[in-house]
Amino acid sequence: MDPYRTQKRSSISFGSYHRQNNQNSYFTTQQFPGGSNVFQPNSGGGGGGTLNSPSSTYSTSRSPMYSPLNYSQPMLQGGYSQLNQFRGPTSMGTTSNSAVCEFESPRPLYALDWSSDDNVCLGSYKEDTLNKLQVIHSSDMLSWDKVAEHNIIYPVSNIQWLPSVQQPRKFATSSDSLRIWSLNEEDSSLTEQVNLSLCKYNDQHHSLSKNTTSSSDILGQFPPVTSFHWNPIDTNLLISSSIDTTCIVWDLQSSNYVRTQLIAHDSEVFDVKFLAHSTQLFASCGGDGSVRVFDLRSLAHSTIIYESNSDQNGSDTLTDNEKSPSALLRLQPSPSDPNVMATFALDSKSILILDMRNPGSPVLTLEGHSAAVNQIKWHPKKSNVLLSCGDDCQVLYWDLNEWLSPTSLSANENKVNANDGPISGQQINAPVSQWNQSNVQNVLDVPAMCYSNRQQEINNIAWRPHGGDWFGCVSGKKFQNVRAVV
Repeated sequence: MDPYRTQKRSSISFGSYHRQNNQNSYFTTQQFPGGSNVFQPNSGGGGGGTLNSPSSTYSTSRSPMYSPLNYSQPMLQGGYSQLNQFRGPTSMGTTSNSAVCEFESPRPLYALDWSSDDNVCLGSYKEDTLNKLQVIHSSDMLSWDKVAEHNIIYPVSNIQWLPSVQQPRKFATSSDSLRIWSLNEEDSSLTEQVNLSLCKYNDQHHSLSKNTTSSSDILGQFPPVTSFHWNPIDTNLLISSSIDTTCIVWDLQSSNYVRTQLIAHDSEVFDVKFLAHSTQLFASCGGDGSVRVFDLRSLAHSTIIYESNSDQNGSDTLTDNEKSPSALLRLQPSPSDPNVMATFALDSKSILILDMRNPGSPVLTLEGHSAAVNQIKWHPKKSNVLLSCGDDCQVLYWDLNEWLSPTSLSANENKVNANDGPISGQQINAPVSQWNQSNVQNVLDVPAMCYSNRQQEINNIAWRPHGGDWFGCVSGKKFQNVRAVV
């Protein structure tokens, strides 16, 4: 019996080990083992290849509370997707060295982030009081050494290094509170510099006096922080989301660190991100099934750019469950186009690509996973390249340039432009009308590349910031770094 599954969980726990052949497989969609071209990307756009789910069913029951992801039921029943079944024991790299190496933690892992100087911070997710933060480092991508670790009480839902700065080495974590940590490599220690949630509480209650409750008794009683984002332009700004329906904008130069707090959604807020190249605009998603965009200069109003099930047009044939919104769990604005973002819903196998110039429905849906999606990340250097992972033990590499780049606009009404700007010398004055003219749901079901560990659900991913030639993923107690060769 899996020691991590002793009770039904409302937060992230980790699925049982479903061990098959202990092999790692990695290849492009152009060539499969044995020289057989199983499928080719369709030159007319994503509907060419087919990726059918197995006949066996996948089912799980999740209750989005502290964290929206829940692995309380078996993740895989039967086989993998058709794409995964074609995989054989192929080499992962183009050199004699293995293109995958691992680091194993004593605790099940979820949160991770990769710094620009090749430090990776890992956070465990176990529902007890014995969680860990670990920092590991690799100089050659062939082995990982533990640099520092720190015991913590509550499991971590998100980690982010201080953006664009190598010194001082700082990172933030979200769990019961939003905290900022510093890494001291000389004595291999992690130090909590500030607990922003506690500072906010102390300021509101005129600080803790000697005769009142101590801070240690208060910790754990705040609304849990589901996610946060550190602004890459102004590193004094952070924004966090919580299950209490609010988002908080933090300013590290403010006396109490709080710039503003707002009610962002009608239910839990599961993710929040600043938009690309902006210190004023941010987007959030939550349990009410909506993606909303806010402007710090005018918080009286927000713009709803997507609501789940809104494309059903109010059909009377829908059941109550179909009419109810599906919670949106993660949100990733594109770093190359401030109008584009990706999201996915609870227990969904689909990834939705949204464009703010075409609100109301996704401009593209990615259908490659055969089980629930767990995380999505845009490539740090390459435009319109997205990485996703899920309960099907797969990491999928999506090249969306054919769909989202300025040159993608053609006579085919199913392929439209997602960027403002000239195309072949012609100025596009109404990109929104180009998206809307066909009123067709565009679906891409064949990724450019894929990777599978064939063992456990992949719970989280992170790109290597320098060059984006590697990505890291966590599954069970293991962190793996994988070379992404196109």
